[in-house]
Amino acid sequence: MMVAIDRIGAISGAFQRTPQPSAPAASGSPKLHEIDLTLTQFLTKFLSMKKKLSAGTKTDYEATVKQFDEWAGKPAMSQIDADKITAYMEWLSERGNTERTVDKKVGTLRALFNFAIKQHYILGENPAAERNLLSRKQKNAGGLNFFKLEDIKQMYDCDAFRAFTTTEPAFRFIAIAGIITGIRVSALAALHAKDVRVSMEGVSYIRVKSDKTNAGIRDVPIPARLHAPLKAFLSEAGGFGFTSRPDGKGSSDPIRKILTPHLESVGLGDEGLTFHGLRKTLNNFFIREKVPFEARCQFMGHEIEHVNVAVYSEPYTLQELAALVEPSQIKLLDLIAFS
Repeated sequence: MMVAIDRIGAISGAFQRTPQPSAPAASGSPKLHEIDLTLTQFLTKFLSMKKKLSAGTKTDYEATVKQFDEWAGKPAMSQIDADKITAYMEWLSERGNTERTVDKKVGTLRALFNFAIKQHYILGENPAAERNLLSRKQKNAGGLNFFKLEDIKQMYDCDAFRAFTTTEPAFRFIAIAGIITGIRVSALAALHAKDVRVSMEGVSYIRVKSDKTNAGIRDVPIPARLHAPLKAFLSEAGGFGFTSRPDGKGSSDPIRKILTPHLESVGLGDEGLTFHGLRKTLNNFFIREKVPFEARCQFMGHEIEHVNVAVYSEPYTLQELAALVEPSQIKLLDLIAFS
């Protein structure tokens, strides 16, 4: 119809049609997906936009991409298909990587491809999608072990641990803080005296200013019974003194070098226990103590994505959170005979 009207031309006395703007001339610049970056080249762009990644995550991404590109011969991302991902998984397995490690590396590739597709750096489907070797149930079951309460008693309430008061006071305090606060080991190791505080309402707490996740940056209430000696130690020592690894992987190594022999000395060396297991144990203890789910997540620094919590509610105040968790923390301080 519009073509017919155009052929008729202007009609006397009719409204004049507004001229339509012509399409802009092509600039000649290639589309993003036509540039065909390698994974190594794309990682540079990815990291420039994802500035809040932790140093450890950044190191993992760089190591995985370097390994993949060296193995695959640096193909363009558009040339990496599902078969190539399978071949990489087989290559990793043949070299002794566990299923968990293979899944972690493929997960890194999957995250990069997801971002590249969303930002139009490449077109098509993600070749690393749904390629896990372990099911979610297997992954959860294979995590770090819990301490039983009798293990906690055995580890802390003994002469060997009490000897750390003079031989390794930094380890003694960080181990006690680990089971009472659930703060990740590297975040604990980064604390200074100024981070051990008392609120206007009189609540003792630790301020975590850097952690593995954004949710981990939080205020963690602690009993006054632990607050005073911990702050005094950090004030005198200037910190725990455990050096962080240069690759961004945290401070767990020097702490593990003390913890592992100690666990062996008290008969817990073959239980597969680690410092992170204290965090899991504390959360499990809160569950048994009927601490509400929302309070546990806020205390432990776990993100809750459910709309009822994320959108329709506010976090607990520090005073409210302390009231919910302190009775359980006191029980644990009693269990380990801390005074």
